[in-house]
Amino acid sequence: MGGEDAMGIFCMPPSSVIPLHNHPGMTVLSKLLYGKLHAESYDWIDVADPTDPLKPRPARCVRDREMTAPETTILYPDRGGNIHTFRAITPCALFDVLSPPYSAENGRDCSYFQKSSVKEPSVVLPSEIDSSEVVWLEELEDHQPPEGFVVARDGGLGVYTSFEKMRVLATLY
Repeated sequence: MGGEDAMGIFCMPPSSVIPLHNHPGMTVLSKLLYGKLHAESYDWIDVADPTDPLKPRPARCVRDREMTAPETTILYPDRGGNIHTFRAITPCALFDVLSPPYSAENGRDCSYFQKSSVKEPSVVLPSEIDSSEVVWLEELEDHQPPEGFVVARDGGLGVYTSFEKMRVLATLY
């Protein structure tokens, strides 16, 4: 893979969550190896005036459904649900290939998001977008994950993440 790709396996117990996050400028192949999870993903809606990244932005839901192994998703830099979250329904394992990998130096730092109740009526949506289908997402400050979500690296070989009492074990290669 020559340093231009990253791979990981996320082993998720039931009810564990990988929070809403993105893969800027990256293509991601996610293969559910076993089990069942709920995937929710969004793409940004292009608007005339880009807003402050910390203010709510309009997005369109691409996927909001259960997935059962051996389903696969592919996320592209600008489509396919690049902003997404996973919630394990049963014990499951998710294999990810990221190309290119995260790199803050190259503008590919992970950002975390939350749904916003705020609507931006001053934003003019493209005419083909039905406003009832719009979800407003806001980035959490400083690329920080939601409170309680912790990532601890194991010598560069593994990543252990937890969200409160829920856990995700990942091995990166």
